Amino acid sequence: MMSFSIEKNDGLCHNFLKEVIMIRLLEEKDRKILLDYLYQEPEYNIFPIGDIEAFGFDKDFQRIYGEFNQEKQLISILLRYKENTTYYSDKLIFNLDYLEIFKLDPFKFISGKTELMKLIHPYLTDFVLERMYFCKASEFNHPLNDDVHKIRLLKTKEDAGKLYDLISCIEEFSLHLRNKVGFVDAKMNSMKMGTTLFIEKSGKIISTVATTADTTISAMVVSVATDKEFRNQGLVSELMMALMDLYINKKNKSLCLFYDNVEAGKIYLRLGFKTIGTWDMYHQK
Repeated sequence: MMSFSIEKNDGLCHNFLKEVIMIRLLEEKDRKILLDYLYQEPEYNIFPIGDIEAFGFDKDFQRIYGEFNQEKQLISILLRYKENTTYYSDKLIFNLDYLEIFKLDPFKFISGKTELMKLIHPYLTDFVLERMYFCKASEFNHPLNDDVHKIRLLKTKEDAGKLYDLISCIEEFSLHLRNKVGFVDAKMNSMKMGTTLFIEKSGKIISTVATTADTTISAMVVSVATDKEFRNQGLVSELMMALMDLYINKKNKSLCLFYDNVEAGKIYLRLGFKTIGTWDMYHQK
């Protein structure tokens, strides 16, 4: 029977100690060792790296737990960001002591590399699995299209409101959508985490693509959407090319993305994305 030495901090478990293996809540003093560890596989750790670089260790909506071996080397991490959790290890391991953290610091979503999430799967009895292809692009040599459609950068609350009007009409996004005011506020607050491009027609946003988890070397593509009336017109390709040119050629960063739709995947692969693995997302039933 394992015993823990536990300190409480605002109702959250602060330290989990064992004689050999230790899992504890990480602090600002751990920043370098943590980022050095995560940057060993920057693509797979794009979310933790982005969250740490943007928000650090003192926000009430974010916590990072780290597991250390006998030599005090970091061997796994668990990042809690609002309702989301990401697990990572550079080894094929999962310490069951994390299950105590699951109970004390519950979440609605947990994700990670497929091979690691398979180790956690038996303990996620109330969760549903969604498996996605994980892709990366580091080069972009396609000529950009002429300005048939003017691509704009989202900057204002008015733009964010128009974006909500588009997203709320698309089933796969609307299911997880908050109210309009909440969406607009969240979008404006997250602007330092990424970029949103869009195409507008008659005062209405008809297609968009965005990034999040914008780190020093990469960013994650998210929220690719087009109004049903304007699909199959190459708008996504146009936006993706502009985004790839901005990040890869101008910012000197790579882009990553997930997809589970084969037809959408063909667009990304044609533009230069390469599949590097699979990613598992579990969401609570």
